[in-house]
Amino acid sequence: MKSTYQHYLALKSENPRRYARDLATMMAISEAELAHIRIGYDAKPMKKDFVALLQALHTVGETKSIVRNEYAVHEQVGRYDNVKLSNHTGLILNPRALDQRIFMRQWASAFLLKEDTHHGERQSIQIFDTHGDSVLKIYAIEKTNITAWNEIIAQFTLESISNFSVTPVGKTLLNTAFDAEKVEEEWRAMTDVHQFFKLLNNHNITRQQAFASVSNKLASKVENTALSRLLDMIQKDQNEIMIFIGNRGCVQIFTGVVEQFIPKGGWLNIFNADFTMHLMENKITETWITRKPTKEGYVTSLELFAEDGTQIAQLYGQRTEGNLEQQRWRNQIESLLVQDQVA
Repeated sequence: MKSTYQHYLALKSENPRRYARDLATMMAISEAELAHIRIGYDAKPMKKDFVALLQALHTVGETKSIVRNEYAVHEQVGRYDNVKLSNHTGLILNPRALDQRIFMRQWASAFLLKEDTHHGERQSIQIFDTHGDSVLKIYAIEKTNITAWNEIIAQFTLESISNFSVTPVGKTLLNTAFDAEKVEEEWRAMTDVHQFFKLLNNHNITRQQAFASVSNKLASKVENTALSRLLDMIQKDQNEIMIFIGNRGCVQIFTGVVEQFIPKGGWLNIFNADFTMHLMENKITETWITRKPTKEGYVTSLELFAEDGTQIAQLYGQRTEGNLEQQRWRNQIESLLVQDQVA
């Protein structure tokens, strides 16, 4: 274990700008396995009482929560208030602040990590799924109540753990024999966007399969530059939008206006006071505009996918449930279709 930790330190020294996720990849292990290697040095394992942990975090005030997948990072400063959890799913429900959807069946391990930076010690609680991939990282920041934070750390950390392991990600077999006409029929009969998950499960298909199988009225494919052009419009128009970025275990949602939109070095970046997004534009291989019916009319989204099928991000116009969709958002989406709709 020590020699592996020394290997990690050497890689970190040689690659000071690389994140733990990158270093783990260089070591041919998962990020959770790297955290496990660091136990006894700058990491401690934590109890798997995830419900109690999230409920306790309301005492610490503001933290920075980072949710990411392979291609996009969503960082939000906020408080763990309005926590609504079961043993399997949950909500952190603070629109325009910390807003998360939790899928706790996927949560498998958690660690406290301490790292020395130019600004002093940086502490974080990091949660991983059964495959060793990051689900959620919660960082103490200047506004965090560090006394309350330390009390939570004392309550939930362990000195060691046994039987730690991760499982490889299995290959998903696609259902190619589904009834496309039935998919369209059920799609058009929806009265709530959340019913779309049931539709996918009923037919055992992916989002992309569903989009490709229905008429253009419901789903239209556009150029992969659409996100950049849309964010530029949104930043200029200052209308509120919603950005969903997630992974197997957590989705984090931003709601608000885009203060700064900066494309740079293949990344699309948003810099707001309490929200930051980084998304790899050159990894977008499919972009879809979708329209899902609700009791208040159609709700329109922009959905982005990578070559491996990962949903990179999903965007909506800000809408309070029970209200019509924002007309400015519809106009912006329509302008993308007019510019470059593809067959």
